[in-house]
This record gives sequence, C-alpha cells and structure tokens, in this order.
Amino acid sequence: SMTHSHRHAVSLEQVTQLPKLYTKTIPAEYLDVYNHMNVRYYAELWGRGAGGLLKLLGIEQVFTAESPNGHWLLRQLLNYLAEVRVDETVSIYGRMVGRSQMRMHNMYWMVNETTGRIAATSEVLVANADLTARRMAPFADHVKDVMDRHINEMDALGWEVPVSGVIRA
Repeated sequence: SMTHSHRHAVSLEQVTQLPKLYTKTIPAEYLDVYNHMNVRYYAELWGRGAGGLLKLLGIEQVFTAESPNGHWLLRQLLNYLAEVRVDETVSIYGRMVGRSQMRMHNMYWMVNETTGRIAATSEVLVANADLTARRMAPFADHVKDVMDRHINEMDALGWEVPVSGVIRA
C-alpha cells in the first residue's frame, strides 16, 4: 500500500540498497548556459537506467528490434533536487514499484556519487506495446512473474517508495 510521502523521505543509504542500473561521469558537452547538466541529458540518463532495469530483470530481449513488443512512456514526473556539474559521476538506481496487466510503475533516483547527494528522481508509467498493432498489450505471463518477484524483493527492503500519488499502474 503506497502512501503519499514527501520526496525527501528516502535516504541515500536506502536508495543505494537498490540495483545500480547505470553510471556516467558527466562530460563538458552535457552542460548548459548555467554550467550544470542540461535537462536533455537527464532524459538520456533516465533512459539508460530504464534499459538497465529491463536488463536486470532479464526481460530486455522482450523489447528488442526483432520483437513485436516495445514500451511506451505514458507519464513521467521529475524532481530536480541538487545540481550536477562537469566531471561529477552519477549513478541511476531504481526499481519497479507496481504493475498491472499492461503497465509498469517504476521509480529511479539519480545519485551524485561525487557529492553524495540525491540529484534527481524520475517516476514513470510505462506501457507494454504491441508494435505490430500499435497499441497497448498485456505483458507475457513469464514477464509478469519476473516483475512480481522483483517487486517483492524490493518491498522486502522494508522502506516505502515516496511516490507522488499521481501515477498508478
């Protein structure tokens, strides 16, 4: 049961118990006029994290170019909490929070490993898509089993994900 907690309710120690999905040292070309990371590169890093989560679950092959399945981002809620600057190293940590027959609700944290701060969060709703029919479709049973096992494992860490309340699978 998810309650609406404040977004800072999770500590760095808790977040880093989650799977580390992607790590990157920020190059100069990622900076904007304010001399910190441009939002378009946050999008790039969230995408890498999402790919890492699928890989971790062993279901990334369900969403390859040869597959009739894909995933469509339906909703994304971002919080920018602390600056990310050049030469700092960030990692994306994340987990699936819940799922329905056709949609997954995932939460990602960007941790600045250099400063030891949570830099940003991304909460997403993603649909399974049948790319042949171009519409949402149910996950395969074996995929649902893998997802449920992952969700149970993550829930067993014993802390509540500070979800917004505006996203539901």
